[in-house]
Order: sequence, then structure tokens, then C-alpha cells
Amino acid sequence: MKILFATDIHGDGKLVDKLVELGMKEDVKAVMIGGDLSPGFDVFVQRMFIEFYLLPKLDKLTNAGKQVFIQMGNDDFGINMDVLESAEKRGEVSLIHRKAHSMDSLFVAGYSCVNPSPFIFKEWERKEKDIAKDLEELRKSVDPKKTIFVFHAPPYNTKLDVLHTGDHVGSTSIREFIEKTQPLLTLHGHIHESSRMSGSFQDRIGKTLCINPGNDSIAVIDLEKMKAEIIQ
Repeated sequence: MKILFATDIHGDGKLVDKLVELGMKEDVKAVMIGGDLSPGFDVFVQRMFIEFYLLPKLDKLTNAGKQVFIQMGNDDFGINMDVLESAEKRGEVSLIHRKAHSMDSLFVAGYSCVNPSPFIFKEWERKEKDIAKDLEELRKSVDPKKTIFVFHAPPYNTKLDVLHTGDHVGSTSIREFIEKTQPLLTLHGHIHESSRMSGSFQDRIGKTLCINPGNDSIAVIDLEKMKAEIIQ
């Protein structure tokens, strides 16, 4: 069984089209999107992209029997969440922020919030202690060892959180959560350039495979072999 993961789309129609094209393949079970869906910082422009471009494209996957799991990221305006909620009610997508959904014998759960940063937009930022509390609550609803966690932020001090400066800027709470609970798989984004800086889109924390494909690639993950490749 294979899944696809993309994140930090930021309104990139070509990446969305590629994701849908790959998702239509017979051996793909589900498509997951880790946040930062929309272009720019205009509420209306973001809303139009989600409602009239992204969701109609993803609906093709749903109609083909694929599961679509999605959440916002720190650059998405939360006021537009109602568009995604309406799509969920229609059965087109599953929203995963602070929620868990089943996927055969597994679960998929998500968390959109990120640790503090220099960015101006603060709607989805949380202090590390608050992230830790949120994740503890999320853990209560699933067995981590049977769960794919989609975190918008990467774990601290890994190959997934390296800025262009070489600094590690991931979340310490997310790292501690992974160390403690050892999920089946964790998927991340937020730091676009990390794989180019570290030389790898994946890392391991204990036995857990952790992946950040960046903002211009799609991760194809074989859940049986627990191996991943990147398609650009």
C-alpha cells in the first residue's frame, strides 16, 4: 500500500496537478497534504484557490476511491477553514488538524501549529509547552504505533529542520513526542529548503521514519516496506 505526501503547496497549481496525476495510480491508497495550501497573504485569494482550484482537483481522487487527508499550515488564514469543513461534510476530504481518521487498520492524525518563528503571521504559532499539551491530547485518541502523524512543523535537530543558514529550527515538543511514542510514520513540512541543506528528505528518530519533502516535491511512501522516494 502506497501513500503520497505533499506540503507547502502555496498555490502551486503544477504541484497539485502532479499530485492528483500520481494519486490516480492504482497502487496509491491515500493522498496527504501537510499545510500551507494557499498562495500569498490575501484572505480572498487564498479562499478562491482552495475552493475553486484545490478542492475540485482533489475531488477527482475521492471519486476514484482514494482517501484525501488535509490540513492548513502557518501561512493559511484560518477564517477560510469553513471551505475545507464544507468539503469534509460532502465526503471529499478528511480534515486532520487535532483529529484522527481511520485508513484501513491504521490511523491518520494531524497538527497544523508550529513553534514560534520570526514570521509576522502568528495565527498558527504555539509555545512549545502548548504544542506538547495538544499532542498529548491527540495521542489519547490513537495508538501511535499504528498512526501516521502529519505535523506541519518538523522535529528539532534533524535533517528535516535545517534553514539556509544551517540553523535547526524545528519543534522540540514534536521531537520529544516522536521519541516518546514512536509513531509508525511522521510527515512534516514548513522548512522548505531543509532537504537541500541537509542532503536528505528523511530521517529517523528511534524506529520512526520522518519525512519532509520540501515545497516542490512529492513523497511516495510504501507503507509495507516503510520506504520512501521523492518525485519532483
